[in-house]
Amino acid sequence: MPRRKFSGEESKGLIYGTSAFLIWGFTPFYFNALDRLRVEEIVAHRIVWCAVFLVLVLTIGRQWPAVGQALRNRKVLLILFITALLNSLNWGVFIYSVVSDQLLASSLGYFLNPLVVVVLGFIFLRERLSRTQQLAVAIAAGGVLTQIIAFGELPWIALTIAIAFGLYGLMRKTVDAGPAVGLFIECLLIGPFALGWLFWLNHEGLGAFGQFGLGYDAFIALAGVLTGVPLVLFAAGARRIKLATIGLLQYIAPSAYLVMALTIWREPFETADYIAFGCIWTALILYTSEIWRTRIV
Repeated sequence: MPRRKFSGEESKGLIYGTSAFLIWGFTPFYFNALDRLRVEEIVAHRIVWCAVFLVLVLTIGRQWPAVGQALRNRKVLLILFITALLNSLNWGVFIYSVVSDQLLASSLGYFLNPLVVVVLGFIFLRERLSRTQQLAVAIAAGGVLTQIIAFGELPWIALTIAIAFGLYGLMRKTVDAGPAVGLFIECLLIGPFALGWLFWLNHEGLGAFGQFGLGYDAFIALAGVLTGVPLVLFAAGARRIKLATIGLLQYIAPSAYLVMALTIWREPFETADYIAFGCIWTALILYTSEIWRTRIV
């Protein structure tokens, strides 16, 4: 049966979605350039400047009534506070992997994430796993086990990213708030802690902001744009194309991380890594082929 062609709107969605994942894919260059900042300082700046950028986005999109509605719902605020913590954890571990030359681990984590989402759906949403999904999860688990045996420790960066990002997505599904609205409230809820930390760093003379000129300060503030722009593009793309297509596009970022880790940062790629990535990719091929077979892309 021949595949149908994309409509004009779907073509736009494909461009928006691809652009979002490409921006996310090349953020390691930006975070690696912030070598004068601690990891937690980068995360704090990302939270603060993302909130500032989203004020502009919400104003242009006239979404402030939706923000007000969400702020009046205690259950929504509680969930968004938890997702804000999960998002901050995910950001922090990812940035740590970049600045500590362990980008390979982040790549593995984001490749692993779709399979973790399947398991979380089974645990929390009682979603049934097909035989193909069960096989894919078992193969992926074998890849993780290989790293544990080879290196004598849990691949904590990969697992933290995969699980935190998976839980984040799972919990955000239960909140009636758009991407920009939800992220803004997340930043708003955790922002006072981020601001407090940044003020303390500057008071102690340990903060980078304001120490290296306006150009470097602007470069730090760019974190908000690099966080907000791909989110807006992703939301625009997700409204126009099928979920299955989005599922395929999400492999762009970890693929970019893998290429950068091996060619630019020259991270070692040992036998256990070949086995682990081989297992994960085999599992993803099974997982993706089932999506392609059962859904109209």
